[in-house]
Parts: sequence; structure tokens; C-alpha cells
Amino acid sequence: MNLIFIINKLINLNIMGEAKRREELGLPPRQKKVEINKSDRYFPWLPITKSRVKKYPYMGVATMALGAIIFLVSGGANSIN
Repeated sequence: MNLIFIINKLINLNIMGEAKRREELGLPPRQKKVEINKSDRYFPWLPITKSRVKKYPYMGVATMALGAIIFLVSGGANSIN
């Protein structure tokens, strides 16, 4: 019985992740480091960065498609005088 408990404890120590280890030691959760270079942005006030656009290359096409749908639903070229 005691041998099974020791083996189980050793197995759990090897599988323990960072969050469990920090919790057992009484440490707070690790803070994520989020750094956005101001030079990485297209405009300083716009939250869209160049790296995010590279990560989601379809974002431009989806925006244009949404604009086209709104244009067509609002009347399209017939509404232009």
C-alpha cells in the first residue's frame, strides 16, 4: 500500500505543469508578457498591427466582402444619383 502511494506521487511529480507547481509553492499565476511595438502598428491609434494582418491574411478580403454586401443591401448603384 505504501509502495503504491510513493509510485503514484513520483508519477504525479513528473507530470506536474507550471501552473500546478506555482500553485503548490504559493506563487501567483505567471503574467503574460504582451509587447506591441508602436512601430508595428499602421497608425498609432489603430489597434491593428502588421503582425496580426500577417497572421490573418483573409481579413482584408472579408472586410471588402462585408462592405460589398452592405453596399448591395442598401440599394447598390441604384442609390447613386
